[in-house]
Amino acid sequence: MRLLTILLIFVSQSGLSQFGFDKIEHDFGDIKAGDSRVVDIKFRNTTGEKVYLLRIKHGREIKSLVSSKSIMPDSLLLIRIKFNPIETGKFKIYIPIYLSNSLEPFEFSIQGYVKEIDNSMGLACPSFDNKNVEKTLVFDFTATVLDRKTGEPIKDASITFVTNGTVSQIEKTNGRGVVKTSALIGLYYFVIDANKYIGSEFPKYINKRNDSILVYLDKPKVIVEEGPIALLVEEPVVVIEEKESIIEKPITLPLVDTIPFLKEEALVVAEEIPIELVYKSNNIVFLLDVSTSMNKEGKLDLLKASLIEMVNGLRPEDRITLISYSTFSKVILDGTSGSEKELLIQKIQAIRAQGVTAGGDGMKLAYKQAKRNYIEGGNNQVIMATDGKFNRGATNLDRLVTKNFQRGIGITVLGIKNKPENAEEMQSIANLGGGNYLVIESYEDSKQLLINEIKRTSRLNN
Repeated sequence: MRLLTILLIFVSQSGLSQFGFDKIEHDFGDIKAGDSRVVDIKFRNTTGEKVYLLRIKHGREIKSLVSSKSIMPDSLLLIRIKFNPIETGKFKIYIPIYLSNSLEPFEFSIQGYVKEIDNSMGLACPSFDNKNVEKTLVFDFTATVLDRKTGEPIKDASITFVTNGTVSQIEKTNGRGVVKTSALIGLYYFVIDANKYIGSEFPKYINKRNDSILVYLDKPKVIVEEGPIALLVEEPVVVIEEKESIIEKPITLPLVDTIPFLKEEALVVAEEIPIELVYKSNNIVFLLDVSTSMNKEGKLDLLKASLIEMVNGLRPEDRITLISYSTFSKVILDGTSGSEKELLIQKIQAIRAQGVTAGGDGMKLAYKQAKRNYIEGGNNQVIMATDGKFNRGATNLDRLVTKNFQRGIGITVLGIKNKPENAEEMQSIANLGGGNYLVIESYEDSKQLLINEIKRTSRLNN
């Protein structure tokens, strides 16, 4: 019962990650005379309740301006920040923003390198020119969901807007198969589901010119029995139509186990909590492919959604390291406690994809960090997330994986919409490291596969 209470408290707190700001940091780069030193931050309130802006804390080198002190449900707050440097050189400044819906502030940061100081245009933050700021950023959006075979509207179809790995809003179609709502300009990963239909999902950038989507759903295959002979009736391949484009969508079967991997015992109802449902402390290094190809087909959105779902199930004793790799490898966070959920989510959402895939060097760095944070008797694991083949460089990958597995550090490969031809190599790496090769093809996969794998590797009674 105590664990169930803890879980309920945790769920109420983790809901805070479902709304928030469109960015957590801004890099001005080199600042010279005449350069703009202004950045806008957007906050969308999806809590269902009125939220108040309490305070923006900053020093005299920062000026700020806000569009409102209160934010109604489904409304937008715009915060404008102007940086007025007082000395040359490299800088990084943290700006806490306090809202009524959270005890902890949201921390926005600006950074760059001041080469020249020029405040001749004044120190004040530029005004919004008395315009309705929300109307310039929020627009009317329409989604239509139809039956592909009959053209009939589908009522109560669910349309989920995923932004940067988290759900920003969920809408339902009316009797005409239509949703009319307000939306914030930006890139979304849309997930469309309807009862008795195969779901569809796709990324799309929407704005005032691209203000609608048209989605056709298919019903699944049906088996019709005629005497002793079973006939398989084929429905058309699942497709998504967005105005003029058609995207093929593979069928994936939903997984049954959806319980967060470290909270499983708390959900046992009307039974004694099984003693065997206990997990080791985790030392997990995530090696994340952030090459340019991850920008395609919503791959980066699915990766972020998977990582954020995992973060929401962590305990304080768990340690997470995030490493990005493309042309170069970089440690984003090292050995961070599972209690630092806000920090972990902020860093995950800030990940951007660029460059080419150089996995060999990234793998060596991942194992180095895993050894540095090694937990005796714990689950020490590298999880490599990638969308396909990578450049091994001069690294003898098989030897590296085998040697570290013998030292107690396993590896799992998480494929993000990987092509079948890459499966053999990915599976081989996972086998050598005592892990699995898992493929995330859908948003539903992103919520389950990673959690289930860590549950498997961290369970005490393996």
